[in-house]
Amino acid sequence: MYTTVGYGTVGTVLYIAREDTTVLASTIASVQAPAAGAPMAQIAIATVFGVLSTAVLLWLVAGHRSGRSQALTRAGGLAQRLTGLEPWAALPVAVATVGLVAGGFGVFWDISLHIDVGRDEGPLANPSHYPIMFCLYSLFAAGILAFALHENAEHPSPRALALPGGHSIPVGGALLGGAGLFALTGFPLDDVWHRMFGQDVTLWGPTHLVMINGAILSVPILAVLTLEAKRAAGHALAAPPKSAAEHLVRLILPGALLFAIAFWATEFDWGIPQYRQVWHPVLLAAAGGVALTTGRLWLGRGGAVRVVLTYLVIRGSFSLGVGGLGQTVPAMPLFLAEALAIELLLWRRGAELRPLRSGLAAGLACGTVGFAAAYAWTHVWAPLPWQPSLLAEGLPSAILAGVAGGLLGALLGSALIGTLPGAAVRRRAALGATAILVVVGTNALITQDPRAVRADVRLAPVAGAAGREAVVEATVSDPEVVRDAQSAYVLAWQGGGRRAVGLREVAPGTFRATEAVPLHGEWKTMLRVQDGRRMLNVPLHLPREPSVPTPGLERPERFTAAFVDDHRVMQTERRDYVPAWLWTPAALLMLAFCGLFFTGIGMGIGRICEQERGDGAPPRRPRERRAPALAGAGS
Repeated sequence: MYTTVGYGTVGTVLYIAREDTTVLASTIASVQAPAAGAPMAQIAIATVFGVLSTAVLLWLVAGHRSGRSQALTRAGGLAQRLTGLEPWAALPVAVATVGLVAGGFGVFWDISLHIDVGRDEGPLANPSHYPIMFCLYSLFAAGILAFALHENAEHPSPRALALPGGHSIPVGGALLGGAGLFALTGFPLDDVWHRMFGQDVTLWGPTHLVMINGAILSVPILAVLTLEAKRAAGHALAAPPKSAAEHLVRLILPGALLFAIAFWATEFDWGIPQYRQVWHPVLLAAAGGVALTTGRLWLGRGGAVRVVLTYLVIRGSFSLGVGGLGQTVPAMPLFLAEALAIELLLWRRGAELRPLRSGLAAGLACGTVGFAAAYAWTHVWAPLPWQPSLLAEGLPSAILAGVAGGLLGALLGSALIGTLPGAAVRRRAALGATAILVVVGTNALITQDPRAVRADVRLAPVAGAAGREAVVEATVSDPEVVRDAQSAYVLAWQGGGRRAVGLREVAPGTFRATEAVPLHGEWKTMLRVQDGRRMLNVPLHLPREPSVPTPGLERPERFTAAFVDDHRVMQTERRDYVPAWLWTPAALLMLAFCGLFFTGIGMGIGRICEQERGDGAPPRRPRERRAPALAGAGS
């Protein structure tokens, strides 16, 4: 038995106590609840900002095209001197890079804030949202700048996309602008989503992934843009860099790619995953396969190690920044073992001439050596160490994901050095890798409802604590659920920090937390167990949240309860009464758009590399720019 403390009004979520189970029943909530979307004033402010910033951008573009302003010309020239790229690629790369750095830190800051203090009151109430908005807008602006500077360029892209009116845009610029626009739509869609479904406090919410994936996809798109600029300048793709700045660009891009793809796994790094544990090795293996293979082929010997070192600088800097702000710092995957294994496997010269074979070897290393190294590292620094029960499903899934990532990395890396396989071969490789990832991901998404597993819980109070704290001890009706679990721990979060406390068996079927956890204030404290496809939860303390609205929950020192679905406790703000047929198509639509961008990136790379083999159209001659009319001319 337990008691609830406080109730909201319309839309209260009732926690109904019974002797044998816990039932979560919901009534219809008002869409005007504060937690269901941003206040209208904040929406108006964000809209005004978007309109004004776009007007300024278009004014600069119009001035550049008419010849009235040289601002973009000078900025493009400066970026060209710094990077060695053509102005229509140099300036967009610089703008997008600055935005991605700001956005990467903003997202880390945002996640840590949500984990430590909970939900925010709107997009402008959270300071971390500002660098994120700047990032997403910078990607869109970079695509517009690529289009503007490409007009009348001295060295236009040989494979630019033709537009109506005799205009053209670089392939990379079109993809970059599209990814930025896709990501930007995530902000208004996120508010609509929350008004429909309530708050889904997970990184993997569909609208969150729209914004995140738009930013992640921009990283390989920047590589496409640099590839296109090099081709436009008449340089062979395999030619060595012409300047130190070009060396830096080549080094940063695959390191940023590793950071970006590995970012999908950060819920596990923070110890707040809301999906099955098998996702963790799958995402790490795929990230290593794509980025380390790309770096090894593009940078040559030692490339994989240099990619990892760059990644560690980026990830470490963000972690230090978040920690400096007093927020919870996530664990950091290393990828060093995978990089060293790849270097040993591909040490002999000629790896770039056999890209797909090299990709298979590199991906296999990420799925095997990488899995073993990550298993050990999680026991050194991770809130959720991997358990032996993960091996049966996690290892083969990681191998498949690593091989698929290695094939995709081989295609990207070989394109960057001009050794891309023929169309038929690369199409089969890309489709095969995608199919593998779809199968592995689908398997990881399948869950089961919890069966009748009960816990007799004792909360041993801790004397002298500022608020109520206790050591959790639970006797489980089916002890194998915890013994064989891929993760079993007590989580306390959103009360001013995060605590993930492990369990140890102190008697047959009885498990005790290794330290006390808070059971007061705004803390959300719960016993979480993931056993195979079942994600189980017994809530121990939940705060009252009138704005959602939900009641609070206080447990007595001893009680018996059944485990319930984990997401019901982790996402008390989510509206479970909204029909599932609305949720599923929305998520699938997001995945479809991501698939279109992956396809666009692949087609863009193939289009650019056709010119390298001499089977593409010749470069277009730049259009002559009309001189601006002089006042009184002809009079």
